[in-house]
Amino acid sequence: MKRALILTVAVLSATGCSAIRDLRHDDDSYTKAPFYAKYLNTGSALDAQISRTLDALRQNPSSPELHNNLGALLVEKGFPKDAEREFERAVNSKGDYYPAWYNLGLVRAARGDELGSRHAFSRTVDLKPGHAAALFQLGLVEEKRQHNDRAIDLYAKAFTINPALLQVAVNPRVLDSKLIDVALLRMYPDEHARRSMQFQSVAPAVNGSRDTQTQKAPSPQPAAGKIVTPAAPPTDPSQQPAPAPQQPTRRRRNPAAPTTTTPPATTTAPAPVRPPV
Repeated sequence: MKRALILTVAVLSATGCSAIRDLRHDDDSYTKAPFYAKYLNTGSALDAQISRTLDALRQNPSSPELHNNLGALLVEKGFPKDAEREFERAVNSKGDYYPAWYNLGLVRAARGDELGSRHAFSRTVDLKPGHAAALFQLGLVEEKRQHNDRAIDLYAKAFTINPALLQVAVNPRVLDSKLIDVALLRMYPDEHARRSMQFQSVAPAVNGSRDTQTQKAPSPQPAAGKIVTPAAPPTDPSQQPAPAPQQPTRRRRNPAAPTTTTPPATTTAPAPVRPPV
């Protein structure tokens, strides 16, 4: 019995050492060209972007953003296993980097790893509670495991945060669930109550008192993209400078105008009166 225990400890120690060696080798994996590098010869923009990201990772191998970006590019290229490895490197480099946790959940769910995807989506929601897409994906996992009540709650919360997830164009996987109608019924009371609330604001009256009946009409908002010209401030007559005294104006004589001379009036002497004969 004691000998068997010693052998077990030795095997575990050897396995741990091997895992450490593999981990160190994995950290130094960018010194050599990865397996998929030989397929980056098509001259496409995607291949060029993958090559640039690899070069950046050789300079900064501990960047979670670069690992996450490379994983997304590899998924587009058609290497999901290598992409999953990059997402794992991202979360190993920074445990609270939730975008890589979400992407890791997607690739694990795509290859049928329910437990792995559930863990990744749960970590995403823990780090980002309002992540509606992760809530929906976690609901799919729970529905597949036949945890319907849990799945319905997750769907209802996801749709409340982001109603666009109900659209097939935005979220094609909404067709994979058979519990969407039940989730909508569950979220209906809260959603209906929220939409039915009509809050009124109280505007102060002119004399300083508060009038609860008369509402002040909101000022019109400028249209988007339109330059708003500020209104000129009101002028105070007492603060305005006195107007400058006006100089008397002289009427200038127009030299072009013709001058007219009025002839003197002529007097006509009365005719002499002749005496009668």
